[in-house]
Amino acid sequence: MTTFNGKLNMKRRLFISGSAAAALALVGCGGGGGGGDGASSGGTGSAALDATATGVSVASAGGSSFPAKVLGCYFTAYDTQGYRITDVPTDFNVIYLFQAKPNGDGSFRFENYADVPVADIQACRARGQKVLLTVGGAGQGFNFANRTQSQNFVNSFKVMHDNLGGVDGCDFNNFEANIGSSATEMIWIAQQLKAMFGADFAITAPPQPNSPDDRAMLKAMHDAGVLTWAAPQYYDWSGFNADGFIATRTNDWIADIGEEQVVIGLSANYSNGPSLQDCIREYNAIKAAHPNIRGAFCWNAQLNLQGGNTWGSTMRGIL
Repeated sequence: MTTFNGKLNMKRRLFISGSAAAALALVGCGGGGGGGDGASSGGTGSAALDATATGVSVASAGGSSFPAKVLGCYFTAYDTQGYRITDVPTDFNVIYLFQAKPNGDGSFRFENYADVPVADIQACRARGQKVLLTVGGAGQGFNFANRTQSQNFVNSFKVMHDNLGGVDGCDFNNFEANIGSSATEMIWIAQQLKAMFGADFAITAPPQPNSPDDRAMLKAMHDAGVLTWAAPQYYDWSGFNADGFIATRTNDWIADIGEEQVVIGLSANYSNGPSLQDCIREYNAIKAAHPNIRGAFCWNAQLNLQGGNTWGSTMRGIL
């Protein structure tokens, strides 16, 4: 496994590190992506400018269910490192497009249309890779506190969805860094998205593994029948690398929502996460106890590519 070479300088889901991260570990660590502070050269800066692009045909997510076993990766649109989303190997059947950011009123915007062209997204979908749009990330959280904010989100997601030519799901990372969340509003939003885009439209989330609040919210979404899977993120804290930690913590999530709705969040070629051998050890232990575990993802696509797709090809072989 190629070691992290320092080329990729990104903020991840939690913006704590070092001793602060260790001190907060019991209330939840884990990565999952950050984001650039400003718009890209092809981005939009406000919801008002994030209007439906003309001449973009929209491909529906309906009628095509997700695979029983998932291998995913986060593709950082704000810093592509020269890669195209079509460079993500087909070992991965799910690509998280990272990320949309909040405007402050519940609506979100995507700033990187020029960096991730519609044609590339649809090429990935056409070859069988599901593309999910992630909303939120480090410093980009938002707590939907009322129905007006929730409706604003639904309206803005429809615009982003159509501007991208269609995506297969929404990955909620808006509740990052203990910003809080309302299960009632999250369930309502998910119901609206499924009504709009079809029953097969995926609703996922990358929670903090150790957070009781995240567990409670996602269990509520599971119980309401709107959650496709939760993917606790086991990186950005050294304690996750301990032998058996990931497997043991995963048992708690499985007890809440079932093994078919749990994906294991790991890291590829990333210095602040489990090594490839750690990933293999923990995933095999989980699979032995829970053969219907849904799969795994890595942070992130670009790091995996820099490592020659060693993580992707290896993990695909043990799903």
